[in-house]
Amino acid sequence: MKNYFNLKSVCMYVCMLFISFSCTTDDSKSAENDNDALSSSKFKAPPGLISPERAQELNDNWSATRANAIQAAIGKPDNRSANFSLQDMRDYLDYAENQAQDLGYDMNGVRIYFAAYGEHETNGKAGYATVFLVPTGRKNVSEASMIPFLIEGDGDIPGGDGLNMAGTGNPPSANYPQ
Repeated sequence: MKNYFNLKSVCMYVCMLFISFSCTTDDSKSAENDNDALSSSKFKAPPGLISPERAQELNDNWSATRANAIQAAIGKPDNRSANFSLQDMRDYLDYAENQAQDLGYDMNGVRIYFAAYGEHETNGKAGYATVFLVPTGRKNVSEASMIPFLIEGDGDIPGGDGLNMAGTGNPPSANYPQ
C-alpha cells in the first residue's frame, strides 16, 4: 500500500511538471519567430499531396475526357469545383465524429461523392454539379472481441449526416487554378 502512494505521488508530480512546462510562455520570442512557428515545414505532410503542376495535369485530363460530354448532356458548361470554408470543414468534422460515436462508430475518414442539383433547385445552382461529404468508419466493437475478421470495413456510417452546399467556381465552369 505504501508503494502505491509513493507511485501515485511521483505520477502526480510528473504530471504537474509537464503541465507547468507546457503552459509557460517564452516572452523573448520575436514576432519573426512566431510567424516561423506557423510555417508548413513544422507539420508532417499528409500522404497524397500533389504539386500545383500535378493539379493542373489532373484538371486538364478531366477537361479533355469529360467536360465536353457533360456539356453536351446538360446543355451548358458544368460547375468545375466546390469550395467549403475552413471553418465549415472543421465544424463538420467535429460534428460528424461526435455523431459517429453516438451511432456506435469510430469515424476514420470522409468520402466525397460527386452529385448534381436538380433542375428545380431554388438556390441558383439548378443543374450544376456538386459534391457532398459523408463520414466513414467502423462499427465500435469490444476490444475483447474474439472474431476481429468479422468487423465491418471502412464504409459510410449509416445514419451519418453529410455536408453539401459548397460554393461553386467563379464562374462555375472556371478551370484550375481560380
